[in-house]
Amino acid sequence: VESEPTDAHARARARALVACMEAEIARLVDELAYARAAVESEPDAGKREYREEIVRRVEAALDKCRKISETVTTKAATTTMAVRRVHASTLSLAAFRREYVATDIPVVITGLEDELTEDGADGEKCAWLLERGGTKKVAVTRNDAHVKSELSCASADVVDLSEHFHAVMRDESPGSYLYDCSIPLKLPSLGECVRIPRYFAHDYAQQTMRLHAFSRSWPSLFVAAKDTRSSLHVDQWQGHFFMAQVRGTKRWTVFHRDDTAYLQPSWRRGTLDPALPALSTFDDTRMAFAKYARRWDVDLGPGEVLFVPGGAPHAVHNIDATVAFAGNFIDETNIDRALFDLRLMGLNQGAAMMATFGALDEVEFDPTLGAFEDTTTNMRNLVVRCDEYIGGAAASLPFTRG
Repeated sequence: VESEPTDAHARARARALVACMEAEIARLVDELAYARAAVESEPDAGKREYREEIVRRVEAALDKCRKISETVTTKAATTTMAVRRVHASTLSLAAFRREYVATDIPVVITGLEDELTEDGADGEKCAWLLERGGTKKVAVTRNDAHVKSELSCASADVVDLSEHFHAVMRDESPGSYLYDCSIPLKLPSLGECVRIPRYFAHDYAQQTMRLHAFSRSWPSLFVAAKDTRSSLHVDQWQGHFFMAQVRGTKRWTVFHRDDTAYLQPSWRRGTLDPALPALSTFDDTRMAFAKYARRWDVDLGPGEVLFVPGGAPHAVHNIDATVAFAGNFIDETNIDRALFDLRLMGLNQGAAMMATFGALDEVEFDPTLGAFEDTTTNMRNLVVRCDEYIGGAAASLPFTRG
């Protein structure tokens, strides 16, 4: 326990901090009562099991916060950690899995800027997007609706992809966002244009014997107006995440998955992944525990690729108008957590999600597949086409292809 401050102002701050901690603990106690009541009122056995897991997660968060409140009186704000940048020519696929994925540490991979699209060094100009997909219709959210839980017909417009692209690049459509649009399902012509970094191409979700709910979800396209944001959230079923930045800069904030309890999580919406408050609320008067959460901040620029560990809360601010593509993935480091959540989601949501659990659970995946120790200065060997990625063929391709 740290020594009691002697300065009157410091003592007042300490009392305010304790009061804020007590308020958060009281809120979690209320959350726990709410979650337990939801279990008691649920007649369906499967949905009841799902809600019992929510109870366990609230209990775990409450326990973590109580332990800190009992042992610490004051603490300086946690220093934000920098995300390491590593050039692809020095990062083998196996080293990436070992040093970053297995340790839950985000990383930015550089050096692939000429390989992310079919246009090579000119990929940032996005001619590939306009020529191959410009006339395709896409649903674009307006007025930042994607972060306000207000998605509806009134908050989205269906427009040509080229119209949306030009509007956001000219700063003529503030608050507009093409968000997480599946390329295989909705923009298949763009699948011929983008290249998946091989660091993520061993995705178990692509190696199943049967199709499932996420077989064709990724890569997905993001085209965002300047100053739009993705609110703090956790991706479902503990999926790891990658993003390849093609144009513009996104400012990322990532928290360690084990520290979600300190971010004022709420499970009242009834999902395994909790709702989280906006980053703008993170101060000692409202978020007493947030300073104990390990945090990384990084600006992701054109040609860079970011890895975000599964289960890690993250938020994004588009500093410029941006174009990027992304995806979730599963491997040996998060398969057990993913299966755990997917089975419960199947019990709660029905047959399609349970079939996804079954498709992943029935396969004995090889954790060494595609984990080449080699490094290379030929960046072309470090990306694969979408048709090689979808269906899992990329994991078995020879490493050097000329």
